[in-house]
Amino acid sequence: MKNQAITERIQEVFRNNANQALSYNELIHALGVVKRGKALVSETLQALVSEGVISKKSRKFRLNHPVTAQTASGDTAKSMNPKLIEGIFDATPLARNFSYAFVRTEQGDFYVNSEDTLNAYHNDVVVIEPHYKKGRSDFALIRKILKRSNEFLPGDIEQSQNRTLFISSNPKIHNWFEVSDAGQARVGDKVILQVTNWGNPLLGKVPVGKVTEVLGPSGDPQVELLAVLRQYRLSLEFPTAVIEEAASLNDTITDEELAKRKDFRELFTFTIDPASAKDFDDAISLEKTNQGWRLYVHIADVAHYVTLGSELFQEASQRGNSFYFPKKVIPMLPERLSNQICSLRPEEEKLTLSVVTDFDLKGRISRQKLYESVIRSDFRLSYEEVDALFEGADSDLPTQLVEVLSEARILSNLLSQKRLAAGYIFFDLPEIEYEYDEEGFVRRLNLAEETESHKLIENFMLVANEFVASKLTELSPTTLYRIHENPDLEKLDRLAELLSYYGINLDICEDLNRSLQYLLNSLPSLEHHKVFDRIILRSMKKAKYSTLHIRHFGLGMETYTHFTSPIRRLCDLVVHHLCKIYVLHSSRAKLGAQQIKHFASVASEQELQADQAERDIERVYSLAYMKSHVGESFSGIVISTNSTSLIVRLNEIPINAVLKIAQLPTRGWEYRDREMRHVNSRTNEYYQLMDKVLVQIMDVSDDIYLQLEQKPDAHTHIRQMPPGIANLKHQNKMQASGRHRGRNAIDAKATSKKSGLSAKKQKRKR
Repeated sequence: MKNQAITERIQEVFRNNANQALSYNELIHALGVVKRGKALVSETLQALVSEGVISKKSRKFRLNHPVTAQTASGDTAKSMNPKLIEGIFDATPLARNFSYAFVRTEQGDFYVNSEDTLNAYHNDVVVIEPHYKKGRSDFALIRKILKRSNEFLPGDIEQSQNRTLFISSNPKIHNWFEVSDAGQARVGDKVILQVTNWGNPLLGKVPVGKVTEVLGPSGDPQVELLAVLRQYRLSLEFPTAVIEEAASLNDTITDEELAKRKDFRELFTFTIDPASAKDFDDAISLEKTNQGWRLYVHIADVAHYVTLGSELFQEASQRGNSFYFPKKVIPMLPERLSNQICSLRPEEEKLTLSVVTDFDLKGRISRQKLYESVIRSDFRLSYEEVDALFEGADSDLPTQLVEVLSEARILSNLLSQKRLAAGYIFFDLPEIEYEYDEEGFVRRLNLAEETESHKLIENFMLVANEFVASKLTELSPTTLYRIHENPDLEKLDRLAELLSYYGINLDICEDLNRSLQYLLNSLPSLEHHKVFDRIILRSMKKAKYSTLHIRHFGLGMETYTHFTSPIRRLCDLVVHHLCKIYVLHSSRAKLGAQQIKHFASVASEQELQADQAERDIERVYSLAYMKSHVGESFSGIVISTNSTSLIVRLNEIPINAVLKIAQLPTRGWEYRDREMRHVNSRTNEYYQLMDKVLVQIMDVSDDIYLQLEQKPDAHTHIRQMPPGIANLKHQNKMQASGRHRGRNAIDAKATSKKSGLSAKKQKRKR
C-alpha cells in the first residue's frame, strides 16, 4: 500500500540528491525513518516501482523523469520517462510455463523476464523501458500498467482447503485469483469475476475479485460459448441504429444504377463455398480465348450499401471482422446484408466489383481491369462437389459447368506453378475440423484437407488481391496492405541449430524464400512434416495489416492486400472504398492517412482476437470430448517439448496432449532447451522430438494429461531414413494422393476460402 506522505518525501530525497541512484538503506537513512516505519517505506517503494514512478536496478532506486505522454486511450499520463514506450502485453509464453513474456509495440516485440512484468496480464496496455544491444531490441522492463484489457473475466470456481479460487477461462491469464465474494456461485460453475485488486507479485499479494454473475455449469456448450463472448466483449446483437439502417436499405437495383455498371449478367457465373455457407461474397466466371483465358473475379459491392460515416460502417470498423463459433456466427455486418443483399446467391441480380484478367496459354497476365458491375450467378457449388468431379466421380453437373471447371483447373495449376516459382511457401499443416451434435457437443474430430477446389479458388482470389493492391499503390496516397515481414535472421539461426540436432540442414542463402522452400521440400517423411512444419512456422513473423508498403514474404508477393471478403473483413471493405475513390472515381468520399492507419490497427488486433476466441472455444470443446476417453490407450508422436513436459500428437484422434516428465519411470532428467530434448545422464535415456510413444489418457482438466504405457515398446526413437530416399518416397506418396494438404499457413487469410479449416472458419479467413 502506498503512503502519500512517504511518497512525497521519497521523491524529495531523490531531487535533493540530483536523482542519483540510492539503495534501500541509503533512502532509510535520508528519510530518518525509525524501525517501525521501515515496512511502510518498503511497501511504498514497491508500489512506486509498480506504477513506474521510480525504477530499480542492481538493488538501487532512481526517480523516473516526468514527461507528458499519450496513453492508448488518448488520456495524458502523469509521468513517463522519455525512454519509455507503450505496448501490448503478451502473456502467451507465461501461460505455457515459460519464464518470460513479450510486449508488442510499434517498434517491434520486446522480451520481458517474468520478474519484470509487474502485475501485467494478457493484452494490458503497458509502458516499458526498452534495452538494446548492437542497435536491436534486447529486453525490456515493464514500468507501468496504463490500461487493463478487461476487468471482468469469465472462468471457473474451485475450492482449495478453505479458500475459494477463480481460474480464468482464458489460459493466457496466467494466475489464479482469490474470490472475496462468491455470491451464489458454487464449485463447477462458470462465472464472471470482477477484478477488485490486481495483486502485487513484489509483495507476494495475489489478485482478488468478486463474482458478479453465474453463467451456468462449466462444460455446457452454450455456457462455454457465452463465456468466450464475454471474454472478448463480443455482442450478440447489433445496436438499434445499425439494425434500422440495414432495414432501410433498398435491395432493388435501379435502372439508373445499372446504367453506371458493366453488365455481366449474361456471363456464365458460379460460386464455390463450404456446404454450410450462407454469405457468398465472391463468384467466378471463366472464358476460353484464342490467347488463353479471361478470368472474372466478382466480389460483392458491400461499399455501395455500407457507406463511409454510416452507422453500419462505424459498427464494422469496431468489430473488425466476423467471428465464427460452433453453430454461431458473430458477423461484422447484420444478416440482412451478409446473408441477403450482398450475398451472391444464384438466380439473383447483385452489385459487384469485378477484376477481369486476361491470361496467355502459359498463365501469364496480359491485361487486367477493375469494374463496378452487376452479375447473376448461375450455380452455387460446394468444395465437395468440385473435388468429386476432379477425382473422376460420377456427376450430374451440367456439361457447360463441367467444361468451365475443367478449364479453371488447368489455369489454377499454371498459377500454382507460378506462385511456387515466385517464392510462395506452404506447409503440410492440416487443421482439426470439429463435427458437432445437435446439442453443440463435439461428436468427432477430423483432419481437414486443402483440396484442389480450395487451391483453385485461392489462386483466383490471389490474382484479384494482388492487382487491386498494385492499382491502389499507384493511385491512392495511402492504402491498406496485407504484409508479412521477412523472418528474423537470429530466429532462423536458432531454427537451423535445432534442426541440425535431428539431421536436417537449413542452408540460409540470400533468397530466404528459396531457403525455406527447399527446407520444407527436403523433410524426409510425413512424420517430419507433422513435427517440424509448425516449429518452422513459429520462427516466422505474423502477417498483419499496415499502411506501409512491405512485401508479403509468405506469398512471395511484393504488393498485396485483401479485397475479396468485404462482408466479413474490415480491411476488404476499406479497400473497396479506396477503389471507388481512386481507381473507379465513382465516389467523392474522403479517407485520410490517419483513418486508414487506424483501420489497419483495428483489423490486425481484431484478427488476433478472432483467432484466439475460436481457439479458446475449440479447446474447451476438445477437452469436453476427450473426457469420455479417460483410461483409453493411444499411440502418438512427440511434436514439441518444454522444461516440464512432452507434447504428444495422438494418432487415432488428431489432438495434442501433455506427458509430464514427472510421469516417466525414472528420475534425474535434464532439459536441453536448444535441442528440445530431455536427457538422463545416469541411464543414457532421452526423449526428443519425433519419438513414438504408447500412452494412456490419465486426466482431462485444464489440459489432456497422459501417462506412458507399461510396455517394453512404449517409447521408441523414429528410424531416420536417408533424406534423398525418404524425400523421394514422400513426393511419390503426395503425387499419388492426387491432392495436397499443404497451405500457406503463415497467412491463412491469404487464401480465398480458408484452406484446411472448418467450414465456418474458412468463411472468415479468405
